[in-house]
Amino acid sequence: MRLDIEPNQEICLVFGKKEIRRSRFHQQLPNEYFTIEQTKPAIDNNSISEIILITYSANDSRPVARFGFEARIKGITEEGRLILYKLNEPAHCDLRNWPRIKKKLLPDIRVKCQKKESQAVDISNNGIHLMLYEADAAPKVGAKVNLKVIFNENELEFLGIILRKWKDEFQRMHLALCFDERNDIGKFIY
Repeated sequence: MRLDIEPNQEICLVFGKKEIRRSRFHQQLPNEYFTIEQTKPAIDNNSISEIILITYSANDSRPVARFGFEARIKGITEEGRLILYKLNEPAHCDLRNWPRIKKKLLPDIRVKCQKKESQAVDISNNGIHLMLYEADAAPKVGAKVNLKVIFNENELEFLGIILRKWKDEFQRMHLALCFDERNDIGKFIY
């Protein structure tokens, strides 16, 4: 069955349960093979034969639905593109275990990332979207950072792993993090 992904369409590669990398679909090949653009950080020959989850949005559906399927990394072309083999058919895919709560719906909350004041955009039981106040460069994707979340008189400290980072149109740095350990944050936000 042909994939319903357009050339140059953004896709996400999920390694394990924590690491997500973005890429772009390149082309469908015969016999369930397809190619995608290299990721950042780059996937190297050590990942050949690894099974990953590929997810993508079906742009023609409203609301936009996310689909996913498993694929095995088979090789890397001379141009640096990844060759993958589709292992199963796409199915609806929801990567979230917990709903996100927007800041405006939260109690008074403050967040410190690496001891620096940050703004929580949204939060769930297993992750947070932060906007950094200070212009310092954020740690690299995959880095572990110390987080302190302060709710009124209560505060929690734990580690987070940076999944993605980007700058918005105003050049403010955003971080998407998952929590590295069990925590009690759910009793403060749900």
